[in-house]
Amino acid sequence: MGTGTAMVAAYVLAGELARARGDHRVAFARYESRLRKYAEGCQAGGGRTGKFYAPATSAGIRFRDALLSRPLFLNAMLRMGERVSTTVELPVYE
Repeated sequence: MGTGTAMVAAYVLAGELARARGDHRVAFARYESRLRKYAEGCQAGGGRTGKFYAPATSAGIRFRDALLSRPLFLNAMLRMGERVSTTVELPVYE
């Protein structure tokens, strides 16, 4: 979720900076209020999946690869990620 979160955050920060017309304090406050819950959810997801995706042992790597090669497990993980990624509503900026 790191790259996706960064893209969403960059979009919102740029939009809020433009909307605030140079008042960075206003822009930063709007940015934080809009993204805090979303970012916290993404970070929590990373804490649960980081060790799984980057195991420290060769046995862990084999276990991860075996699970990810099973469509049922892979689809379940993708569905869990979709729930997190839909917790922010992106505004349309001019």
